[in-house]
Amino acid sequence: MARRVSQKAIADKLGLDRSTVTKILNRDPNYSASPGTKEKVYAAAEGLGYDFAHIRRPYRREYGRTPVNTQSALKILLEDGTTFDEGSCIVRNISAGGALLANIQLKKMVLPLANFTIELKIGDSHLDLKDLAGECEVVRLAEAADTREPELGVRFVNLTFSDRQRLKKFVAGKINGAV
Repeated sequence: MARRVSQKAIADKLGLDRSTVTKILNRDPNYSASPGTKEKVYAAAEGLGYDFAHIRRPYRREYGRTPVNTQSALKILLEDGTTFDEGSCIVRNISAGGALLANIQLKKMVLPLANFTIELKIGDSHLDLKDLAGECEVVRLAEAADTREPELGVRFVNLTFSDRQRLKKFVAGKINGAV
């Protein structure tokens, strides 16, 4: 039988207070830690074999998602703003916070090793999303279960207030059946 990894063991490994590790792992909404500290705690917990089934606040999406399956244009931009690659994709679902990109068609068919953002231009024929454009950060890279092709989960960054409002209205309408 495997030994259960404690939060104290994770704290000792990282030289942190046990309460800090507990608050981070349990996603305490009243506790603020740097992204770097959170990343170190989660990496150490995973490396030691911590059982994440016992956390108090499992991850929940901030925004509801809705399926759209619409063709969109995308550009891969390096940190200095230069275009690394461009092409198209299908936005499978979308929320006010991000989207799931599938059927990604790029000229180079690779992603850069350096930090990058994605510029996404939604090409939906619905007037509510037509010409919605914004930058995205990759938050998940996975293989689609149905097609076994790569999918990118992205989070929207640098959206204008009006574009974010359009997106919220569109998603709310789709969820409620109004669109």
